[in-house]
Amino acid sequence: MSYQILSHMLPSATPGSQRLIKAHHFGEVGARPKVYLQAGLHADEWPGFLVLNKLISLLKKAQAAGTIVGEIIIVPVANPIGLAQNFHGYIPGRFAFSDGGGNFNRGWPQLGERIEQRIRQQVDGTPEHNAQTVRQAIREEVALLPETTELQGLRKTLLHMSMDADEVIDLHCSGEACMHAYIAQEFEEHFRPLLVHLGAKVGLSELDTGAASFDETNVSVWRHLKNHFAHLIPWGCRSLTLELRGENDIDQATAQQDADAIYAYLIGRGVVTGIEPRAPDSVLEYYPLDAMDLVKAPCAGIVCYRKAIGDRVEAGEVIGEVIDLMDDDVDQSARLLIARTNGVLFARLQRRLVVCGESIAKIAGKEHLAFREIGHLFED
Repeated sequence: MSYQILSHMLPSATPGSQRLIKAHHFGEVGARPKVYLQAGLHADEWPGFLVLNKLISLLKKAQAAGTIVGEIIIVPVANPIGLAQNFHGYIPGRFAFSDGGGNFNRGWPQLGERIEQRIRQQVDGTPEHNAQTVRQAIREEVALLPETTELQGLRKTLLHMSMDADEVIDLHCSGEACMHAYIAQEFEEHFRPLLVHLGAKVGLSELDTGAASFDETNVSVWRHLKNHFAHLIPWGCRSLTLELRGENDIDQATAQQDADAIYAYLIGRGVVTGIEPRAPDSVLEYYPLDAMDLVKAPCAGIVCYRKAIGDRVEAGEVIGEVIDLMDDDVDQSARLLIARTNGVLFARLQRRLVVCGESIAKIAGKEHLAFREIGHLFED
C-alpha cells in the first residue's frame, strides 16, 4: 500500500456543520507490528501536533524508500470537536460541551466482557491464534458501537483505527512539565527504550486508575482476557500516554528532536528497517502513580513557586505559596505549599491565578500515599 491520507467524517452535530478526522496510513494493511499514534485528544495540548507533523515527514521518506515493515497510522489532530471550542482566542478543549460533558480522555467504552463472551469457545492452546481471534472480535464489537452523536463518532473512529494495534502512543502535555509518561506497570520495560530516546526522567507507573482513558481502553480487553485465560492470551496491545513537557514547549527544533526519537524507537521495534540511533544515557525512573502527590491550592489567589520543574523535593519542604488576595493583612497573606512526599516536582499548572482546592503541582514519589486511592488516581 502506498502512503494514504484517509478522512473520516463525524456525525453532523448541527445543520450545516461537520467535522473530520484525517489519518495518515503507512505500510501494508494488516502488517505487523501495527503502531497507532495520535495527538490532541485533549484539544488544549498542542506540542504533539507538531511532533507528529515532523514524524509524518520522516515516514513519508521511509515509505518511498520501502523501509516500512509494519503498519503505522498517525492521527495528528485527534479531536476537532475540542479544537472548535474557541472563545475569543482561548480554546478550553479538555471537556466536551455536549453528550453529557466530561473529560475527552475519560470514560471510554470498555469492551472486555463482550469480547470474552464472543471468543470464549474459540480459545485454544495457541496464543498467536487467540490473538488473531481477539483482534477480529474487537473489530466486530467496535463496529457495533453507537455513532449517533459527534462525540460517539469521534470515539468510534479512533478506536476503529487503534484497538487492533500492537502499540498505541497517545501524545499529550501538561501545563508546565518535564517529559514524562503514564504507563501500565506491565509495560515499563517494553516502553523504556522509547522514553530513553525521548530523554524522559519520569514515568508514572499505573495499575488501575479507574479513568478508562483512551490508552487504558486500548489494552483493557487484553488485561480482562488475561485475567480469565492467563498465558493463552498474549498482550496483543501495549499503550502509553506520553506527556510532551508543557503547553508552550513548542518549536521546530524540539518537535524534530522528539519525532527523531519516536522514529528511532520504531526502528528498534522493527516497524521500520534501519540502524537504530544510539539512545542517550538513561536518567529514567519509574514512580508508582499512587505515590504521586497532587499539591492543591489552600486558597484562591496568585501562586508563586520556589521550586523549578525537575527539582528534587523532600516531604515537609515548601515548594511555593499562594497569595490570598482577599486577606486583610497583606503581610500574612501567603499560604504555603508543602510537599507530602520525597520525590521530583515534574509538573505544575501554567496559570498563576488558582482556584481554592484545585491541583496545581505534581510530585512523583516512591512510597504509597494513604490519600491516593487505587482506582481513583485521576481527579480531572
